[in-house]
Amino acid sequence: MILISLGCKKDKEIEINADHLTTCPNNTTCTYLYEDKADFGNPFFLNLQKGSYKIFKYSALLGNGYYAKHVYIRIPANVTKFELNNEQVIAGEVKFANPCASCDVIGLKIVGGDFKGIKTSGSKNSNWLLDGKVYLSTIAASSYRDTIRIKQYFAIDPAGI
Repeated sequence: MILISLGCKKDKEIEINADHLTTCPNNTTCTYLYEDKADFGNPFFLNLQKGSYKIFKYSALLGNGYYAKHVYIRIPANVTKFELNNEQVIAGEVKFANPCASCDVIGLKIVGGDFKGIKTSGSKNSNWLLDGKVYLSTIAASSYRDTIRIKQYFAIDPAGI
């Protein structure tokens, strides 16, 4: 009996409460959207293409729109909950970009993080509640570090791909 119970693996229960949702930074406009049947674009991941994943898109645009932070999270399309650990985040399931055409920005890269999400029911479309963070550091050697914390509801992108 003990061997049977050890051999059975239960799905890990993922729970996220809706308390203390993150807010958009001052003077910034944020979007929390997702795409079904998509994948990261090639050569640049922000240009999504048709694929077999669900892509969550967090964007924070500073007032005039010339500075932005984007975090994209990729999960299998057919799941109703997910959890990405530090290794999966570093391996590329989470992407970060801060394109800025008119300023010299320190190049940043992902050095860690974790995310989890659950599908919630909505009126017409399903929403997702995500909770996680991504750790950033400079591409060149530096002591600079940043963390983007996201705990928010994501809705289907009405524009599509």
